[in-house]
Amino acid sequence: MTGPASPARAWWATTPLSGAIGILHLAGDCAPVLKRVAGRAPAPGTTALLPLSGVDEGLVARPGETCALIMPHGGPQIRRRLTAEVIEAGATLTDPFVADPRESWPEAEDLVEACMLEALARTSSPLGVDLLLRQPAVHRAARATGWRPSTEDAERARRLAPLVDPPLIVITGAPNAGKSTLLNRLAGREVAITADLAGTTRDAVSAQIVLGGVACTLVDLPGERRGGDPVERQAIALGRRFIEQADLLIALVTPERPEPPGQERFPDLVVTNKIDLGGVVDGPAVSALDGTGIDALVETIRDRLLPGDLLEDREHPWCFHPALLET
Repeated sequence: MTGPASPARAWWATTPLSGAIGILHLAGDCAPVLKRVAGRAPAPGTTALLPLSGVDEGLVARPGETCALIMPHGGPQIRRRLTAEVIEAGATLTDPFVADPRESWPEAEDLVEACMLEALARTSSPLGVDLLLRQPAVHRAARATGWRPSTEDAERARRLAPLVDPPLIVITGAPNAGKSTLLNRLAGREVAITADLAGTTRDAVSAQIVLGGVACTLVDLPGERRGGDPVERQAIALGRRFIEQADLLIALVTPERPEPPGQERFPDLVVTNKIDLGGVVDGPAVSALDGTGIDALVETIRDRLLPGDLLEDREHPWCFHPALLET
């Protein structure tokens, strides 16, 4: 049996500057916060398009019992209103863009260690934990030689950010391409209902999983079909918003239908499924049904999110918190 969830924590994964979409992460006992902000808490593993604090409408994804993402429009007024609502609902807000982490972690020896403790409280990535634990010693050694952060360090920090804030991976494809089967295979458990019938998934299904040492939020979108009912059309409209926000967009195709679905954003990765049925394919290929090619796909996904050269560099300081770039 698992104990009660820890008190909710919240943090913005997007900057406070105006932008198209904001992403607010919740961890811990997030149901009361979701009820306060969005009127209800979607069931774990589901998503919904909901009104937010009476000022906006946005996506609410709940990959698991103790985690959620709220995705409003990114304007500063909307952000301030949601932040206030989250705090009033009892969540502890960690905002890496404005707060000095030493105020939250007074036991830390210095700024780097305080930033590390804050990041460790947020990350679920084993690779992230390993790299973060090294940073106090790495930063101290580098500064002793006169190192100071540069624009290259800022770019490296941006590319390593998925180790702290779970990236959003979205799977699209035609009906019956096997998206739900692939989601279940990658998750290692049954997250989505599967059947050899087009349109089995009628809504976006999400899960928080670890792929190659990187915690990710993975979303399986319904395949688009003509003539769908109003409920299905609403699910497809919701899916299009996920496509806009994805850090990695995967199109799942089959040997019989090798072209990715037509959509405004071209996929970052095209993967062929159902290779157990035969056929010659190019590029990444799997059988979500029997697991063929899954390990190679996981490596490909991790390399797209975090190129290997970044993970192999254990000696160069990682400025994983904005405050570390300013000192």
